[in-house]
Amino acid sequence: IINKYYIFDLTPEKSFVKWAVDQGISVFLVSWKSADASMKDLIWDDYILHGQIDAIDTVRDLLGVPSVHAIGYCVAGTTLAATLALLTARGEADKVASATFFTAQVDFTQAGDLTLFIDDEQLKLVDQLSSSGFLDGRYMAATFNLLRGRDLIWNYVVDNYL
Repeated sequence: IINKYYIFDLTPEKSFVKWAVDQGISVFLVSWKSADASMKDLIWDDYILHGQIDAIDTVRDLLGVPSVHAIGYCVAGTTLAATLALLTARGEADKVASATFFTAQVDFTQAGDLTLFIDDEQLKLVDQLSSSGFLDGRYMAATFNLLRGRDLIWNYVVDNYL
């Protein structure tokens, strides 16, 4: 999740967690730790192996069930797809009974507006900005704001200058 786990539990009236619990579903949430310099050596595989697969195995053990239902939101959905591929390659696909993806990109061949941010020049900039081992969240927020330029920028121009 780019957002913290509580995107699924905003208020009692806007809570996927409450709805699921009311349906009798046991809910476990994994939240990504806020990045700092101590995480600079982590790689993609760490998020798969020590994040999602460990979480899947922990929930299975705690509940005594053979499989879980998983939801991946945003980039956690992208990593969930990779997790499912790895589990399948290991012959362990049955650990996940179902997977649901919310706003998750898994096919980058036609990445839409994201291609504006993944050319060689932008990747060099990301390398420079993340020299401490992580990308400052303010830069990521600015990037997402640019994706919504019509709402966040253009209305301001129209209202104040035109």
